[in-house]
Amino acid sequence: MDINTFIKELENLNIYPTQKQLDQLETYYKLIIDWNKKINLTRITEKEDVYLKHFYDSITISKVIDLNNKATLLDFGTGAGFPGIVLKIIYPNLNITLVDSLQKRVNFLNSISTELGLNNVNTIHGRAEEMGTNQKYREKYDIAVSRA
Repeated sequence: MDINTFIKELENLNIYPTQKQLDQLETYYKLIIDWNKKINLTRITEKEDVYLKHFYDSITISKVIDLNNKATLLDFGTGAGFPGIVLKIIYPNLNITLVDSLQKRVNFLNSISTELGLNNVNTIHGRAEEMGTNQKYREKYDIAVSRA
């Protein structure tokens, strides 16, 4: 999916990204590729594939859930930040918590959040099955997502 098709498809979802958001997504893509040389983040690295299979796919949740209102979102097993980071870029009003079981991916997510200037992004090194039994995390989020 080239950038023009990506924008058109977002517009079909009634999402009209700003130039800043498009720049953030482009920077995010470049950082994924750079970090992917050091740690395994994704096998999908071709730009058109990333925009379709990671970025667009992450945003399609907006077909069923209105993310325009301020909400808290928990992303379990976020990996390279899908869908959490993408949703934060497109919906800057969200308070995002990203959970991953590998510390090196959590380090990547922290770096990405800083580099992209994203506020209200929290990261947790942990596993869903462990967090589910901890009252600190139960029933604290409006939305919980995970990609398989």
